[in-house]
Amino acid sequence: MKILSLLVACTVACPAVAERKLPPFTEAVLPIGNDIYAVSIGTGGPDEEFGSDATNGGLYKLTPDGATEEIKLSDGQGLRNPTGMVRSGNQIVIVDGNEIISTASDGTVNWRQALGDDGVFLYDIEAFDEDTLLVSDFGRGAFLSVTAQTGQNQPYLVDLSISGLARFAVTETGIYAVSWGSDDAWDSALYWVPHSGNGDAATVVSNGFGNLESVEIVNDTVVVGGYRGHEGHPSAKLMRVETDGTVHPLSAGSPSRGISDILFDGSSIWLTYFYDASYAKLPSQAVQNLDQ
Repeated sequence: MKILSLLVACTVACPAVAERKLPPFTEAVLPIGNDIYAVSIGTGGPDEEFGSDATNGGLYKLTPDGATEEIKLSDGQGLRNPTGMVRSGNQIVIVDGNEIISTASDGTVNWRQALGDDGVFLYDIEAFDEDTLLVSDFGRGAFLSVTAQTGQNQPYLVDLSISGLARFAVTETGIYAVSWGSDDAWDSALYWVPHSGNGDAATVVSNGFGNLESVEIVNDTVVVGGYRGHEGHPSAKLMRVETDGTVHPLSAGSPSRGISDILFDGSSIWLTYFYDASYAKLPSQAVQNLDQ
């Protein structure tokens, strides 16, 4: 498996990696065609992320000519704390605090569903199949199953509870999920949650991370990203995790940058740098042979 050597080599020797500035406190990017869409929690930053009712957040489009356009939602309600988004058919579906919002790329809102339960803070959203999305609820440590065309939702794996549940990656047999943890301890972890069962079979794959936020599967390899690395590799922000829990630091991106989201689109890896308000795209040659 060459993911470690290829990512290191690409960081040093590949042609210039595409990197663009983003609005402040961007949580994730989503490439669609030649454009890049981004969700930002806005000018208040993390100090307002969980409690703000102000519509400081936004959905943005970055075009190939370098322009950045804020996309206003047609229902006029705006965004407060958008942290995740996914493409589903011809719609972009965003999680924002206690809401799930479906919009066309021009901002035309298809539906908006709010959860009224106490403590809800929706964090990440991924496709389960063409009709169903999965959402992580950071506030309650649980998953939701969402009907893509209507936003109707219900608990998924109802007995599951992962404190600090952040982002996740879906496979055919289960889910890799990461937890955030506290700011002064190495208590973030990577979990494996099988689709079968009632959720109480969630197991820790690897722990000892500091403020882990993102996870992605790159050609059957688990890659995680965070802000304070691992207790064994405290300067690393991007890491590979073996099936036995062994952690390998990766050198893609500056070690000073926290990675809020990782996206693999089948040919390129997209890294979102939250505090630097930028993203990087690792070119396709860096990932073509990662599983060899």
